Amino acid sequence: MTAPAEKPADVWRSVPHRMSIGLNHQLGDDGSLPSENLTCFVFAFPGQDLDVGRLERALARAVAVNPALCHHYRVDPDHGPQYREASWRPHVEIVEPPETDWPGVRAAAQRIADAEMLTRFDLRDGRLMKVVCVRGPAGTGSVLVIKVDHTVCDGLSYAQLLDDLSAAHRCDDEGEFAARRRRASLARVAAAERRLLAGRARDELGEAWRRRLPEGIPELLLHRPTPWRACTAEGEQASTALTGEAYRRHVRQAADLSVSSFMLATAKLLHAMRPSVLGEDLSFFSPFPGRFVPAARGVLGNFVSVLPVTVDAPRDAGLGQTVDAVREGVLWTMRHQGIPFDAIRDAVGNGHGTSGEFAYERRSIFISGNPTMRLELDGVCGEVSVPKLSDAMFDISLWISDTGRELRCSSVFRKALLERPLVDTWLAALT
Repeated sequence: MTAPAEKPADVWRSVPHRMSIGLNHQLGDDGSLPSENLTCFVFAFPGQDLDVGRLERALARAVAVNPALCHHYRVDPDHGPQYREASWRPHVEIVEPPETDWPGVRAAAQRIADAEMLTRFDLRDGRLMKVVCVRGPAGTGSVLVIKVDHTVCDGLSYAQLLDDLSAAHRCDDEGEFAARRRRASLARVAAAERRLLAGRARDELGEAWRRRLPEGIPELLLHRPTPWRACTAEGEQASTALTGEAYRRHVRQAADLSVSSFMLATAKLLHAMRPSVLGEDLSFFSPFPGRFVPAARGVLGNFVSVLPVTVDAPRDAGLGQTVDAVREGVLWTMRHQGIPFDAIRDAVGNGHGTSGEFAYERRSIFISGNPTMRLELDGVCGEVSVPKLSDAMFDISLWISDTGRELRCSSVFRKALLERPLVDTWLAALT
């Protein structure tokens, strides 16, 4: 995909390539696509009556400085997803549920968030963000449901948007806020990526990845998998959290092994999954976003890397060997970001066992690190919760987040393939 140079706002421009993954193969004939909506969270403010007008003004400022949210999509038959900048002022929908007590207000907000997870995104519509304020009687409290479509927002971008919103809510000077948080356009990011990946540099980067790729493009392959289409996507959630001394012990162990908290948690999960469900080779996607050009720093978008890497962790590897393999693989990936997904897909092919289907058709496990989701309004940080996921895009997805006070791991898994006791056993390995 290419992006022309900067042009007036009414000209369609291509988005960076990684933002188009998940659009090309999922787009329906009616212009809609299934929305993963992983970037939807709930923020509760007990006893606080939020000023919705002030919140809308702050939201408008936060949206204005993030080009990914100030446009409408279209799908060009030759160049794929593109966008056109447009003047758009976000709206906060107010919901006053029949429940008047605080638990009832929170439950009403949770139901709204759960429903948003099932909403299909329509490329013709252009509404990439939805904010709902659920509030009870005066003094009861307010709950915000904030969803940004995953096609233009990854986890780090969502956390950044929350920071923008918090800052905009504190700042009364619109010009001062905009000047401090000005971001590069998506077209500039795409142009910078093209220059960096031109000619020999792209070839060298592609060859480096090909040497590390597993067969096909899975995250983590399940051993002797059930055919994809024989397994429905009906999902169930499970979660765990390390707090207190258990969390401090985990952090000390990570420091002793010279890895991050996330790397150690990933290694513990992988070690627990072997040898019962994983195949001989250990392969995983980099958990880091591909912001590999300076122009992309601070730009909101879906820059998540989807490039897998095979690591040296034999089937009988102990926890220490698995930790070393995860660390080496993650650091290698960080040093070799940037190759567009289609180049890797074309180089590797769909791999064994896919019957010519796109590689997402393979049995796979997804592990990702989440930043801390923090929204501060009127000096109060909202209490964060996540919507219920009823569908599992992968056989099991695991999101690991270290808040500095606790380690959280939430997951959704395919009920037709995995049983809850087994998943609970894997999560218990974090303790």
